[in-house]
Amino acid sequence: MKTFLLVIVGLSGGALVGAGMFAFFIALGVIERVIDISRTEAYRGMYKIAILLGSLLSTLIYMFRFGVRANKGWLLLIGLPMGIFVGMIASALTEVLNVIPFLSIRIGIIKWAYLLIIAIILGKVLGSILYWGLLKIQ
Repeated sequence: MKTFLLVIVGLSGGALVGAGMFAFFIALGVIERVIDISRTEAYRGMYKIAILLGSLLSTLIYMFRFGVRANKGWLLLIGLPMGIFVGMIASALTEVLNVIPFLSIRIGIIKWAYLLIIAIILGKVLGSILYWGLLKIQ
């Protein structure tokens, strides 16, 4: 009975966190903005499948804690697309929230705002590459 209760509580908590995350993305229109920025309207169904599979895969990885033997080349090949995706999500989120225009006006770099966007995207890509490159893989 105790195990059953733990399973129910764990699944309920995971469902609430997942629902909150997707509500956050949908309410702000982040995924729609990524589709608009990348001009990939024809692949809308692939975004749904990728988000679903990514959520499922990451859940399985964290639940079962399995290790993968890989060299740094493979990790870079994995980290680069992940960094690009995270960078696009971050840039779409900042654009939806109008952070860039506010920040560029506030610090007086209106005509250089595009450099701020590029810096955010490159920072996210580099962070993902460093994370995957420095991660201890068994």
